[in-house]
Amino acid sequence: MSNTVPNIFTDPKRRRLRMRSMLIRSLVVMFILAVAGIMFWSEWLGTQAARDYPPRGSFVAVAGGRLHYRESLPAREARGTVVLIHGASSDHADLLATLGPDLGHYRVVAIDRPGHGWSDRIAGDAMADPVRQAAVLMEGLDAIVPERFVLLAHSLAGAASTRIALDRPERLRGLVLLGAVTHPWPGGIAWYHHLTAWPVIGPVFARLVGIPAARLLLAAGADSVFAPRPVTPGYLETGEIALLLRPASFRANSQDIAATFDFVSAQVPRYRDLKMPVVAITGDSDAIVSPVIHSATIARQAPQGRFVLLPGVGHMPHHAAPEIVVEAIDQIVGPRSGLARN
Repeated sequence: MSNTVPNIFTDPKRRRLRMRSMLIRSLVVMFILAVAGIMFWSEWLGTQAARDYPPRGSFVAVAGGRLHYRESLPAREARGTVVLIHGASSDHADLLATLGPDLGHYRVVAIDRPGHGWSDRIAGDAMADPVRQAAVLMEGLDAIVPERFVLLAHSLAGAASTRIALDRPERLRGLVLLGAVTHPWPGGIAWYHHLTAWPVIGPVFARLVGIPAARLLLAAGADSVFAPRPVTPGYLETGEIALLLRPASFRANSQDIAATFDFVSAQVPRYRDLKMPVVAITGDSDAIVSPVIHSATIARQAPQGRFVLLPGVGHMPHHAAPEIVVEAIDQIVGPRSGLARN
């Protein structure tokens, strides 16, 4: 009696099925290893950034955590105090490194927004709300800057900073906005910010796609925010921009961006109630935050608003024309100020 059981080594059909199964399993294993490798690389990038740029300032305790800040003091008595608040994809270091030397006649405090630089992401995902950010920032600033101050905000920080100006006007001498987000804009938010902000999926997407892409595009991203001017030499290093590559900071950044559109849409009617001088400085070539939609409009709506348009400048006016920024602050403080010195 002959053997009728198929042999996988001699039966062509069984051999093809066996090979296909082995190929599928190999591809699955390779895919899992590739995903694990990419996510490990993302974690390593964040860890390396933290080692390269450790906290160099001080911490102030607030409810639920602490905020990181750095300050510089003048050699002689200060004309006043200036607080710097950074925008998206950044931290305190860029504004301080760029404007700090030219603001040598002031006490300058540069603070990391919650979840950025070395400040805690107090309240977790809920901290994306600019109302909460404004409250936490002022809690910290009330402790370290009891005197009235000029508040300077760049880019996305325009949302929380205008909220501070509206809710705590007695604390400010004036508000200087640099290419700041203040109004809703056409097009809304890029899809990947929404995806990164989602729970569960967001952290995975950030590590698997967002952070690797951001690392590869850091230089190109700098080119886009400085355009049409060249990037300031050493910007990525002095601005400690690689701290964005830490997974928690990367996701916080997207959460903040995703929350801003609805926030400013609701806040616009209040700008007529701004009680202090507001100077909106922007570049006419800013392709990131529209000069017309944001800076020109809030300068018109604020009772003491002033609009400064810089020709041939993109989204980084503090790099292109720091002297204009300092002049705006000097004019707010004014020669008649009790803190002023000739």
